[in-house]
Amino acid sequence: MSGNLNQVIDVDFSLAINNKTGKFYLGQDIIRELGGLIGQIFYGRLRAVPKSDILRRIHGRIFQWENLSRISTHYSEWLPLQKNINPVLHIDPLTVVNHELKSTDIVLCHDVGPITHPQYFAPQTEALYQKAYQQIVQAKCHLVFVSEHTRAEFQRVYGSDFATFEVIYIPVRAELTNQIDADKLEVAPYFLTVGSLGSRKNQLKSIQGFKISGLHDQGYEYLLVGSKEPGAEEVIELAKATPGVRVLGYVDDAQLKALYRQTTGFVLMSHLEGFGMPIVEAARYGAPCLVSTGGIFAEIGGASMLTADPESPQSIADQMLTMTNLSSEDRVLLANQAIDHIQLFDENRIYNQWRQLVHRLLRVR
Repeated sequence: MSGNLNQVIDVDFSLAINNKTGKFYLGQDIIRELGGLIGQIFYGRLRAVPKSDILRRIHGRIFQWENLSRISTHYSEWLPLQKNINPVLHIDPLTVVNHELKSTDIVLCHDVGPITHPQYFAPQTEALYQKAYQQIVQAKCHLVFVSEHTRAEFQRVYGSDFATFEVIYIPVRAELTNQIDADKLEVAPYFLTVGSLGSRKNQLKSIQGFKISGLHDQGYEYLLVGSKEPGAEEVIELAKATPGVRVLGYVDDAQLKALYRQTTGFVLMSHLEGFGMPIVEAARYGAPCLVSTGGIFAEIGGASMLTADPESPQSIADQMLTMTNLSSEDRVLLANQAIDHIQLFDENRIYNQWRQLVHRLLRVR
């Protein structure tokens, strides 16, 4: 039927029940910016997140159980799928398994890793994503990807026959992309990695590289920030056994900003990223960045990134040594090159793309 701009979309924001990762904050921003174009917001089977911590945890468990039930035919037939007249924007692909997905729905795809690299994820994650992407392929709905790399990986596995098949990057606030002043750089003798601890982020090889570099003997440390995912125990054990390496776990925003501003260099030897927001965060605070060769890293970080073979501790060690020898002028040059590149992720540009997509979808209904 024909449409008009008084029509609205609904949003499934179920990950907000108990998830405060980058996806959560992106979802919040998209919902805020789309404003009057949104009708209802779904949090599992509810229309609001319970305010009580206990009720939120209970609701989160129920939502998780419903998700997992979808990969078990024994239980899924007892649970009716949600049906919506309006198009539904899914902030995370996994929420589609609880809906009757339509060709007018929009799915935001952050990562294809659970399909292409299931070894880096928790048990059942692959099965859930297989279920979700099967529904998406059948519905041929609107797909939005957070990077060109993610879109290419999805196309390689599932093709590109969808109503929409475009990239809308994750936004970066304009005030965080100011040019770096050499007088404001305060470099402290430590390297920094931010990201979930485990085999996917490959901290094992980075720790080995730090040890080979001999930089601990010169007073340097290597700090690891992040929560645990599969493979974390091995990372923590090696960190304990390696002089100069410290696992900080979770830190608040103020601590994280200070760590970014003063680090000798940011290191991310990850095997797999959907977008790589820590690269952007480090660059915008003036940190030289050492990332894995290939993959998404050049797309997100640009030409200013130093690179190393993520499977070679010696390659990582060599580049850590390179970062210790950067002059203040070199550091400023790299930082400003990175900031110029991340203008690509300007928030006004990104939100305008979202509004245009939704307006276009509503006009053709």
